[in-house]
Amino acid sequence: MFQLELTNAIWLFVVLFMLHDFEEIITVEKWAPTIKSKIKANRLHQMIWQFWNVNSYSFAKRDVFIFLTMATITFLKVQNFEAQWSSVLYVSFLIFVLVHNVVHVVQTCILNAYTPGLYTAMFLVTPYAIYLLTRLT
Repeated sequence: MFQLELTNAIWLFVVLFMLHDFEEIITVEKWAPTIKSKIKANRLHQMIWQFWNVNSYSFAKRDVFIFLTMATITFLKVQNFEAQWSSVLYVSFLIFVLVHNVVHVVQTCILNAYTPGLYTAMFLVTPYAIYLLTRLT
């Protein structure tokens, strides 16, 4: 069976997560008008709506910070592969990503509608993050 070298697998996660970010960027602007009628007056719906009710450009600016953080953590992990602190940092980041993906699912359940990034979070990023966690621990 084909198995990636671990450092390559770690770098590949950056690419896969960017595909997730691209799904969000591409769908966020069209999503807001189509979901507006489902937004209720309760605080939770309003919080979700405020987060996602942006244009693609504004959302992409947010994602630049996420990308830079992820690339830095990945670089530190690969450059200090055997160091315990880099493993703790990288595994913490993977756990953060998994929590982020759970939030996508929870938001979708609360709104009873697709939220941007849901598909790649569920079918691409989550399985790969779990794969990396099993290889790293």
